Amino acid sequence: MFTAAIGGMQLARRLDYFKIILPAIKVLRSAKSNPACVRAEMFKSGRVYFAVSIWENETEMKAFAKGGLHGKLADLAMENMKFFHNHTHFFAAVPTKKEIVAAWHTAMNLRNGEGTVGKLV
Repeated sequence: MFTAAIGGMQLARRLDYFKIILPAIKVLRSAKSNPACVRAEMFKSGRVYFAVSIWENETEMKAFAKGGLHGKLADLAMENMKFFHNHTHFFAAVPTKKEIVAAWHTAMNLRNGEGTVGKLV
């Protein structure tokens, strides 16, 4: 069983790209250096940027999330995002990007009502 931390975000302005994405890449590099992190990456689907880390277990993921770099990025994101929603999902195997996006949309639709997120991407 793998634990995935999936953050979906949309920038408030194009200029905010460098304020958020470059620090996010540093956080993902830090995650990759953790032996319990199976994969960490950032990609775009539609207008939503996804920051994803896949972990061997939830305990290691939560320990990393409480770290300094991650916390600073979360504060920065709140100031420069149109929206940011993070969800934790459990997968039997390491998920594909398509499975990651689908899991995030499912969680958002359950949270906001069917179809809400589909209008954003």
